[in-house]
Amino acid sequence: MKSKIKIIFLTLTIGLIFIVGFLGYGMYLMEIEDQYGDFQNIHFESKTGDLIINKSTSEFGIIEKTWKRTNIRTKEKDSTDLYFWIYKNGVETKSEVYRPKSETELVGIKYSELLKKIEKSELKFITRN
Repeated sequence: MKSKIKIIFLTLTIGLIFIVGFLGYGMYLMEIEDQYGDFQNIHFESKTGDLIINKSTSEFGIIEKTWKRTNIRTKEKDSTDLYFWIYKNGVETKSEVYRPKSETELVGIKYSELLKKIEKSELKFITRN
């Protein structure tokens, strides 16, 4: 009798943990979708240290990620949220994400030099919005 109660209790506990985990993961995905909308693929596919280029404004920056947010670090600004990076003055701009071999090769680089590296395929293309 006691072993049946233990098995039932263990099964219910495992089921409860699974349901809570499933709901928690769903809430996490909803929060990312609410924050980034149609360009949530940039959040999910990029990594810390990737390079993001705003083709419309000719700006670029380094991606810094936490588990809930994606921030862009540029020479001019310490940190900007991905949402505000893509939407400039309420207008959606076009951005692309590239992965460099090392972050140190981007120190002191200019936009024109960056475009040359992309043309030479020195940076791996990841995604765009």
